[in-house]
Amino acid sequence: MSAIEKNKIARDGYVFISIIFYVTGLLHMLWLGAAPMAVCIVGGIILISYGIIKVIGYFSNDLYCLAFQYDMGCGLFLVVIGVIILGCNLRIQPYLMPGLGLLILLDSLMKVQTAREAMAFGLKSWILLLFLSILAGAFGVLIVIMPFQKLRIVHVITGCGLLAEGAMNHLMVKEMVKIMNARLASD
Repeated sequence: MSAIEKNKIARDGYVFISIIFYVTGLLHMLWLGAAPMAVCIVGGIILISYGIIKVIGYFSNDLYCLAFQYDMGCGLFLVVIGVIILGCNLRIQPYLMPGLGLLILLDSLMKVQTAREAMAFGLKSWILLLFLSILAGAFGVLIVIMPFQKLRIVHVITGCGLLAEGAMNHLMVKEMVKIMNARLASD
C-alpha cells in the first residue's frame, strides 16, 4: 500500500469516525433508554475501529506530519480498551462514562498541542482547532466528574462531548492532512 493510499484511508477514516461521533452524540442526547449491553458492544466496536484508523494514520505520511503524530500509542490503547469492553461487557459498564470523558480529555489535550504546532506552520485554522480542543476537553472533564444528577442532563453533556470530539477530529483532518502528489510521495 502506498503512502498516498494510507493517507487517504486515514483521512477518510477520521471523517467516518467523526460522523460516528456526531451520530452517537445525537443518539445519546435523544435516546435515554439504550440497553447497557448494546452500549458496551457498540462502544467497543467504535473504539477498536477508531484505534485501527489512528494506527493507519500514524503510518501515513501527511504533508505537515501534524495530524497523526501521536496516533500509534493512542490507537493501540483504543484497540485494547475496545477489546476489554467487548470482553467484559456489563462488568465494565459503570466505568464507561468516566472512561469516555478521559478519552475525550486526552484527545483534546493532544489536539491542543497539534493546534500549537499548526500555528508554527502558519496554518490559519489552528485557532479553531484550539477552540474545539478546549471545548471538547471541558466536556471531557464534565463527563468524568459528572456534577449533574438528572439523567437527561448527563445524556446531553455526554452527547455534546461526543459532538465536540467529532468536530475537533473532523476539523483537524480536514485542515491539517494534505495528501502529497504521487511524485512527492515516491521521493
